[in-house]
Amino acid sequence: MKIAGKRIPKGNLLLFFSFTAISLCLLLIVSAVRAEKVNRLNKYTMYSGHHKGFSISGGDGVEQWEPVISELVSQNEGFTLYVPIEDPGIIVKGICTWGDDREVPILWGDYFDFSTSWTDTPRAVLGSQYEKDIVERNGKKYYEFNEVDFEVIGIMGTKDESRINQMLLIDFKSAVGITGVETNYVLDGEKSDLLGIGQQIYDNMPFPSNVIISLEETEAVSFVERFLAPDVIMDTMYIMILISFSLSTVLVTLIWLRFRRQLFFAWKLCGYDRRSERMEISKRFYLTTGAGFGTGLVLMCVIVQGMSEIHLAFRDILGALAITVGMGTLILFFCYFLDRRKAGS
Repeated sequence: MKIAGKRIPKGNLLLFFSFTAISLCLLLIVSAVRAEKVNRLNKYTMYSGHHKGFSISGGDGVEQWEPVISELVSQNEGFTLYVPIEDPGIIVKGICTWGDDREVPILWGDYFDFSTSWTDTPRAVLGSQYEKDIVERNGKKYYEFNEVDFEVIGIMGTKDESRINQMLLIDFKSAVGITGVETNYVLDGEKSDLLGIGQQIYDNMPFPSNVIISLEETEAVSFVERFLAPDVIMDTMYIMILISFSLSTVLVTLIWLRFRRQLFFAWKLCGYDRRSERMEISKRFYLTTGAGFGTGLVLMCVIVQGMSEIHLAFRDILGALAITVGMGTLILFFCYFLDRRKAGS
């Protein structure tokens, strides 16, 4: 077959269209997963959806939390504590986070980590709607809330209207200083860890504070119910789509290699060793698949222009490229060894 007067080797078009499809699929999945995470944060106002509320009675001062936080950090890989603060004009939450890797849409600066959320220095991550109220002094940005100047370490938000744009997150100690220890809290983290972390909070909170939290096991959920749960079914669908494209790509790669058997024979006559043979076939394979990924990226950019719900970020492209390269490499070498064994060489 010839295109623009140039002969296209047999199987290249099949491989090209296959990786165009799989690249487009990956870009859609990666961007859709990120958009779903942001939508979930927006829906639950920064919570994961399986968070647990509790309250504390008695006690006075944030120092009551010192031994509790120390124990939680030493015994757990990740958790987040929130302190909701009632305010008529803005959604405000105090936060202490440790090892939580959730993706928060940050437009500028950084999101909270443990050092900035458990600190004696008032710090804040501000929703983009209130960025105009920031005051800059001595090279740092500040936002005033409750007559306290909070150093703004980041601006969070989305391009579209969302609750995240209208929120203010402040460090945990400042929040407890506003509400007092006797208030309501929210514990968030991995669903399987919440009961254990809740028990640690209950056991380590010093007298006279009393933690009021439900530590009862929920009813067992069947495999089918877990499989069809709203927060799982979309991930399952993405995985099944990816598996389907991968299996079709394996077949296409086998066909592509079969068309190259004469080339393998010619290389053998020319004295190519096995390493040189693999380098040559890899070069031809990656040139075609790279062109397929580039075409898939162009098509994705066209799709994004017509779909305001999906935004393509640079990290989405890098993630999809890494998966494509990794998957393509595995498929190539699996099919290569299968084809060489079948050819008897």
